[in-house]
Amino acid sequence: MSSFNGFILLLLLLLLVFAFTVVSVEPRRGLPPEFTRWHVYVVNGLSDGRMLFVHCKSRDNDLGSRNLDVGTNFTWSFQQHIFRRTLFWCYVSKDDNDYDGGGAHASFKVFWQDVLLFHKCSWKDCIWIAKDDGIYIKNVPRNADEFRWQWKPGLLQH
Repeated sequence: MSSFNGFILLLLLLLLVFAFTVVSVEPRRGLPPEFTRWHVYVVNGLSDGRMLFVHCKSRDNDLGSRNLDVGTNFTWSFQQHIFRRTLFWCYVSKDDNDYDGGGAHASFKVFWQDVLLFHKCSWKDCIWIAKDDGIYIKNVPRNADEFRWQWKPGLLQH
């Protein structure tokens, strides 16, 4: 066997070992995050029938804006880009009297490369909930909503 063939064989063996190591990171689905089909949900959890305005995008895709009734959601699915870090973020706003009648807004990441986020999303479903006091992420394995961001007074021109 030539040294070149030996090098190729060693390289393939290392790639195989690496692949099994990465697969073991995600025991529930058996797939590394780059091969998982992710789903992001932005949910209107406001009270008193208040509408939620949502505008989400990534570096490559503007997903558009929506007005959500209470209890409804804006959702999309995707697979991570293998060679670049996938990032999605959203701007949300609500009209109400909590802030001198001017409404409130928040701008935040809803998906990024982070193993703690992947765990909260149960390696598949990232659920963000806009509530009266702020923005929450659902910790799916614990079935608990965790506070993440407060509303900021006023509305941005969006």
